[in-house]
Amino acid sequence: MHMHCIISGGGLTPDRKIRKTKSSFFIPVGILRDKFKGKYLAGLDSLYKNGGLTFSTSCEKLRNSYEWSEFRNGLYDKDWCPYIKETFHGFGNAIEYLGRYTHKIAISNSRILSVDEQQITFTARGKKLGEPRRTVTLENTEFIRRYLMHVLPPGFQKIRYYGFLNNRGKNKNLKLIFTLQGHQSFRAKYTRLSIAELIKAVWKIDIRICPECGCGRMQSIGRTYGTS
Repeated sequence: MHMHCIISGGGLTPDRKIRKTKSSFFIPVGILRDKFKGKYLAGLDSLYKNGGLTFSTSCEKLRNSYEWSEFRNGLYDKDWCPYIKETFHGFGNAIEYLGRYTHKIAISNSRILSVDEQQITFTARGKKLGEPRRTVTLENTEFIRRYLMHVLPPGFQKIRYYGFLNNRGKNKNLKLIFTLQGHQSFRAKYTRLSIAELIKAVWKIDIRICPECGCGRMQSIGRTYGTS
């Protein structure tokens, strides 16, 4: 299991003031590892004791409290591996990067090369960094099994918000933060921009340039509809 998190470079203090981190420092990786491990496993153990966990057939032995204790302690003993890095040249690139995980399916149609009644062939990344893409052929049942591993179980929420972005206090907290920072300086920077102008400002991509010749500027003239 792994997760991706976007962490702000500051937050609201208990006395409702903004506290920012230093520009080149957030938190030591070792401290983040131990703190996250402790919080996560404490919450997991609390769910177990309150009957909030559901075990599949392969994990049925964990219903026994002794087996659960052994399993939990084993998780504490493992070396958890957090990794911290700054955003990729601004907030827009970080959102786009995570969007590949949160708003796209396990495989796109363009990667599927052929399908028949027995097997499916598709392209995949190289096994090592820098290696060219490779071709993979699987039996249909195995492909479906791997695909379904990317389908979330019922009731599982893919994206969660914490801190000043928690659902209950998000609107109130953001209004306060914008006020403390000078009355929504971010919104003023991008207000009144069209979608094309906003994409160019944030992602440095001009969608109005013709993708074929790279010279002509495309203009929106309205919607067109194909035949039914």
